[in-house]
Amino acid sequence: MISFRKGIAGFMLIAMALALFGCGGSTGSGADSGVTAAQSGQAGKSPEAQTRKVKDAKGEVEIPARPLRIADVSGSTEELLVLSFQPIATGNTEMGNPKELTPILKQKLKADTIKTGWFQTEVSVEAIASANPDLIFAGPTQDKIYDQLSKIAPTVRVPYGFNAFRKRFAFVAGVLDRTKEMEAWMKAYDEQAKRLREKITAVTKDETFAVIEATAKEIRIYSKTGVADMIFRDMQLPQAPGTPEPDPWGGKVTSLEGLSNLNPDHLILLTASENNVLQESKLWSGLKAVKNGRVYRLTSKQNYNEAFYALGKKALLEQLGNDIVQKAH
Repeated sequence: MISFRKGIAGFMLIAMALALFGCGGSTGSGADSGVTAAQSGQAGKSPEAQTRKVKDAKGEVEIPARPLRIADVSGSTEELLVLSFQPIATGNTEMGNPKELTPILKQKLKADTIKTGWFQTEVSVEAIASANPDLIFAGPTQDKIYDQLSKIAPTVRVPYGFNAFRKRFAFVAGVLDRTKEMEAWMKAYDEQAKRLREKITAVTKDETFAVIEATAKEIRIYSKTGVADMIFRDMQLPQAPGTPEPDPWGGKVTSLEGLSNLNPDHLILLTASENNVLQESKLWSGLKAVKNGRVYRLTSKQNYNEAFYALGKKALLEQLGNDIVQKAH
């Protein structure tokens, strides 16, 4: 009798264990429990891939399906933040001071984020390695060190430089399977630009605009990239006649004589200081925009730190749009 009871008790314990195992196998995916389906070996369920292959400027690369420690030296740090990734290392530093983050990123990134040096120059391989990344985004400027980076972690070579914002953002979002999030952000940004354009043109009508950078030695007239991209493409404001065709970087270096054919109603002026060739010339005081008080000043640093990246573009667009409306009245 005792043996029979012991047998019944043993059978019940086995049945209870099987029931508990069955319940545990049906509550949540392997990802939720910290174990992928491939690791758990559950019958009847598709394994969740731990890696996937993507195409980049070098061909094809296998990357983590869910990267957790991204090092970015492609200029895409702000776009990664928009897509809800927090990079552990970044090359989006101050253009003139590679040891400092840009003002926006100082607010958005964690204090221990590693600064690799400005991504438009060759960055520090040692700094990237010290971050122990599981994925690296590298831009065209990093081709010389690509092989070194690839030995640290899977490296995606982004085919677009800092002046191709929309293409770069779309590419990075595609690699990370976040295209929907990118499209939603771009839609909101374009709606913001349209709203500002309507406010501006209600006052300025068909008046023209120009974007000029004046340094101590030269004058650059922009028609693409950075602030010019925001003025002429995003807000679609009229470009002043006489604006030269740009070089690949988005603008054209010109002389004071060459500038005499350009006389916009509104002028966005980029300078590092007031000691520049344009404001020290006789031509300056004769410009319509100067006479009518329709000069909108930005520092060159602000252009390079903000106008090429998602978060900076959004903030700068609002600042510029409201400044134009206020002065144009």
